[in-house]
Amino acid sequence: MHQLNKSVSAIKKGGITAVLLLLAFSAPTRTFGEATAFKDTNGHWAGSYISWAVDQKLALGYGDGSFKPNNLINEAEFLAMLLRTYNLAVESPSTGSVWSKPYYDYANNHGWPLSPSPQNKELRRGEAALLLASAANGKAFTEQSAIQWLLDEKISNGRTSATVTGFSPDGKLTRAEALTFFYNLKQHSKTLSDAKIIKTNHSLGGISLNETLEKLQNTLGKPSRIDPSEYGFSWHVYRSSYSHYMMFGVQNSRVVALFSNAGDDWVSPSGVKIGQTIESAKKLVKNAVSPEHKDDYYAYTIGGEQITLFYDSQDANKIAGIMRMNQSVSKPVKSAYASKLESAFEQQLFDLANAERAIRGIPLLQWDKLAAASAHSHSSDMNNRDFFDHTNPDGSSPFDRMKAKGVIYHSAAENIAAGYSNSIFAHYGWLNSKSGHRETMLDSKLKRLGTGISVGGSYQTYYTQNFYTP
Repeated sequence: MHQLNKSVSAIKKGGITAVLLLLAFSAPTRTFGEATAFKDTNGHWAGSYISWAVDQKLALGYGDGSFKPNNLINEAEFLAMLLRTYNLAVESPSTGSVWSKPYYDYANNHGWPLSPSPQNKELRRGEAALLLASAANGKAFTEQSAIQWLLDEKISNGRTSATVTGFSPDGKLTRAEALTFFYNLKQHSKTLSDAKIIKTNHSLGGISLNETLEKLQNTLGKPSRIDPSEYGFSWHVYRSSYSHYMMFGVQNSRVVALFSNAGDDWVSPSGVKIGQTIESAKKLVKNAVSPEHKDDYYAYTIGGEQITLFYDSQDANKIAGIMRMNQSVSKPVKSAYASKLESAFEQQLFDLANAERAIRGIPLLQWDKLAAASAHSHSSDMNNRDFFDHTNPDGSSPFDRMKAKGVIYHSAAENIAAGYSNSIFAHYGWLNSKSGHRETMLDSKLKRLGTGISVGGSYQTYYTQNFYTP
């Protein structure tokens, strides 16, 4: 099977530019009590909000005459003050009961998103935004879309700017900030939604964007390996079952990216899922920013997320893989394209080929170090001598090169590509190819695979797959 296949595609992602407006809020016009009654609130930026909150009996000061506006707040305190703002749920006076139980009962009955962490753990600003948006609207949000809703509705102007990043999702929430949220939310929504939120699985393997590395490892265990990426984060790769292949981008101990081609029950916040057609997906996506439709993927930004839908053009344009990542980490870092990426991309190309075969019931390929040596050598040669072809300038074919590395084959084939920003894009380029790449990758008669990547040169990245059957 002497197939000679090649594919060239240079993908350049356009930058996203937006005009950012800082949103200013006026303090409550009515004077509620005296903020200066507390020794530490005189002149504080949130003084008016604190006075309002005390008047509404949302919060109290401390026995030493202070309010401690900059103290951090936990989930139980935040939830209680939110429900007090709307006169919902009342603390139980019964002896021995947990004071926050009525508030949690109310939230759980309405399907509000609550942290699996202990209730006394300090609350992140992103978690607070998720709770506020969900409670006000009676529907599920991602953390990013919840923050965007708060900014769009002028309930928050962010911590440093009116953007998802400027909101500081990972920052801890202070008492003063929480009370400001409650005041602005009450001005926006006189009542909270009474609808019960039907939770849709927006997670991959039980893990959503912005959850902690600790939760990832507690839920799924240790990854098969950890790969560097061109985005600056690390991919935690889970491949114990190729039928459920998953990659989680982790940066600063938090999940910032998700990828899978086998998430049968993985649904995006817009309702997009694997198996739908791209045409159906586009109808579900509202307010997409900078949509980009290529031959093998459709990408767009929404709610602070960059979402890429990889599809199979030879199977009714059905979505075959989804990659979601926080917009703040969605642009490749040019300086990251160094030799350390080569091994990561090589292993990912092998995994992706097997994951593609697994979901189709095709026998898995076995890694072959001799084929890998041949593949890596060819990618490096194309890089160093600035050519792109199966036959090198010396006239050596893929089969000559494999034999030279000690490969003894009954049948063999090679796929090459160049210019793709990473192994995932290269994989879907081959899957959608009509020049033999797809057939090679999914050929049940081929038994072994070695991959080789070289970073640099005219196309930045060169990819080679060498398949064979002994």
